[in-house]
Amino acid sequence: MPSSPPTSAARMPRVILRAFTLFELIVVLSIMTILASVVAPRYGSAVARYRLDSAARRVWADIEQARSMARASGSTKVLRFVPTTNSYSIVGYRLGSSKASDYTVKLNQPPFSITLESASFAGSADLQFGGFGLPADGGTIVLRAGSEVRTVTVDSASGAASIQ
Repeated sequence: MPSSPPTSAARMPRVILRAFTLFELIVVLSIMTILASVVAPRYGSAVARYRLDSAARRVWADIEQARSMARASGSTKVLRFVPTTNSYSIVGYRLGSSKASDYTVKLNQPPFSITLESASFAGSADLQFGGFGLPADGGTIVLRAGSEVRTVTVDSASGAASIQ
């Protein structure tokens, strides 16, 4: 007896479906959770360090700007640091066409979001540069973000600022 031709189902190759088991998914999720718990605190402290370094460079640049303006104009320029409001300003300097107020930087707001812990220039919170760009007194500005601290120091002899 002749054999009958194969049916269409017999001609089709079997497709084996593969999937992850519940155990494999739990293992992968556990590993991801452990990695996230290790990485998250490091990321947070890295962001705080970046903000603090950026703020310290901004303070340094503004000190150099006031020093340069005093030298160029031959008159006294004052940077007023106010730790209670986490801000400082260059007195008498207005940015652009603004006539409203002095140039002010608020360190507790984005992009910095840090704390101006202290500013001391021979007992005063004002840093004054005379007409030759030399400070009346040297001193320090202390900035803090979490446990990280940066100190901007102004040399009393030259007026040069440095970040430590």
